[in-house]
Amino acid sequence: MHARVPAVVLGVVVLAFAALVTTGCAPSSWDGARRRDTVADYYRFLRDNPGSRFAERARERIAYLRVMSHQSVESYEAFKADFPDSKLLEELRAALEPLYLDRARQEYSSRAYRQFLEDYPYGTLYSKAEGNLIYLEIVSKDPTAATLQAFVEQYPESDYVSEAQHTLDLFRSRSKTQIEHMGIRVEVAPNVAQPNRVRRGFAALVAQHYREIGVEVSLILPGGGMTESMDAWMRIEYEEAAAAGVFGDRTLRSRCRVRLYHRDDEEPVWDRTFDAPADHQIRGAYGRDKTVFGNSSYSFWNDFFVPISTWATSRSRARRVDFLDEVSAIDVKGNRAALLYLRGGIDLLDITSPMQPEVVQRYRREHDLSKWTGIKLIDATTFLAYGPDGLELIEFTPLEARRLGRWELHEVGAVRAAAVYDQTLLFASSLGVYAIRLEHRPLVPHRLLEGEYVGLELAKPFIFLVRPNRVEVSSPKHLVRHLSGSRLHLGKLFGARKARLYGSSLFVFGKEAVTEVSVANPARPTIIGKLERAKFGTLNDMGASAGNLYLLGSRGLQVAGPSGSGISDAIQVEADRSLARVGRFAFLVGERSLEVIDLGPYYASVPASAR
Repeated sequence: MHARVPAVVLGVVVLAFAALVTTGCAPSSWDGARRRDTVADYYRFLRDNPGSRFAERARERIAYLRVMSHQSVESYEAFKADFPDSKLLEELRAALEPLYLDRARQEYSSRAYRQFLEDYPYGTLYSKAEGNLIYLEIVSKDPTAATLQAFVEQYPESDYVSEAQHTLDLFRSRSKTQIEHMGIRVEVAPNVAQPNRVRRGFAALVAQHYREIGVEVSLILPGGGMTESMDAWMRIEYEEAAAAGVFGDRTLRSRCRVRLYHRDDEEPVWDRTFDAPADHQIRGAYGRDKTVFGNSSYSFWNDFFVPISTWATSRSRARRVDFLDEVSAIDVKGNRAALLYLRGGIDLLDITSPMQPEVVQRYRREHDLSKWTGIKLIDATTFLAYGPDGLELIEFTPLEARRLGRWELHEVGAVRAAAVYDQTLLFASSLGVYAIRLEHRPLVPHRLLEGEYVGLELAKPFIFLVRPNRVEVSSPKHLVRHLSGSRLHLGKLFGARKARLYGSSLFVFGKEAVTEVSVANPARPTIIGKLERAKFGTLNDMGASAGNLYLLGSRGLQVAGPSGSGISDAIQVEADRSLARVGRFAFLVGERSLEVIDLGPYYASVPASAR
């Protein structure tokens, strides 16, 4: 027989077992959650054991796993604020080192890189960040062959070593492909009247332009080729063909193709075709000179020019990106570029590596008949798109692009230019000058001046306003009182359409010339020079450094001296509508393309102290 267990003893056993269950399950449950180490298991543990001594550790692991999953600086900063004494901080900080370097790259400032080097003195990316800092502070400001070579050798891990090497190679290419002796061969179609005169005329015209820049020129006979002493040769093909004239008359149409070849390259440095009706044939020659050189008013000469290149300038084209839609404008700020399509869409580009622009966000508006011709980057995430049909203010958020405001043609007119003065957006339109206070909601445009304005540039505290026939100098205190200050008349028929400010010079684009206005003394703006259409072609935009003007238009990208003192070189491009320059790189847009041009050889020729 079994002895009966006393009730008191049985009660003690039951209480002990209950205590064992109560105190033993938490460690076992925690061990299981820790072993699986997932957010779901830690949440389940907290639900089942809200008062456990492991609850705080469970919350810490949840936050840790979220940081590792999200891989964002923001999630790490939140973890650091919630668990300032956590032993996991060092592990997380090391894991997120690449993200902090990316943030420094996005800010694109010496301060950001110095902060990174201070935060990660023993990090695996220290050398890369140090190289980026050196590039930003020294190399980009003085991109000589010596500084570029030293940088490439000492900082091979830098994000910018490839573009530094590209510019260094370009220095060598310019030296190697320098054109000192050029040949000219003119090929004239059999049906052209006085072919020898036409041949001599084109040869003399080309020789004149190249001899002015110190290049020796020799004539190559038809069917001949370049000699050993020649660095390059120009091939000119001229022909005339029957075409319909005015009111059904018959006339001739002239076509001339000009190609410049360097002996080291198969593809031409230049390849341009000029096509125009032969006006002199319509009017009748009546025994006079029947050649293209016999009529100075011949429309052919409105477009024809001699492509100037003293080396294989086509090599300076660093990158080209083609698009399906027509591109109308570009603006840059820091390491961000905003690219505007004619129909109003915007691409936000990361240009930290200028030769590898990357789209980081896009905005597409509904398709209509609106036309958009200009864009202004207000900050890294806010943009103003404008044009003949009004303007839109757009903000890019991490999730989407959203419209902050939109104003139509009947409200603000056709918008031609915009700028930001502190927290106030100023823009010029066909109806006047307007201001929008960006820190106030709702956003409301206020008209400050009436009349047609086509340009607006800032040099605080001065505001330069351009009307079709004059320049006005104003300031905030004048504008709030609806007044402008000094005026400079450009001529009744000048026809200004835009303006660009570089240093103390305001360049105003007119019908037949770009006029340079000195605003060194804003109280007395003065005309100091003109870039005539006959010499430079139709100019659409421009950039400048202390020693060079970069002129974009119908003749490609031309490099000229101060005030257009002379064309030293030109680069053939198709994107000829809008230009934005970042250091030694120029970003060009037009037609359906973006072209990146490395201007290193020209930028480096300017003393660093003058940039």
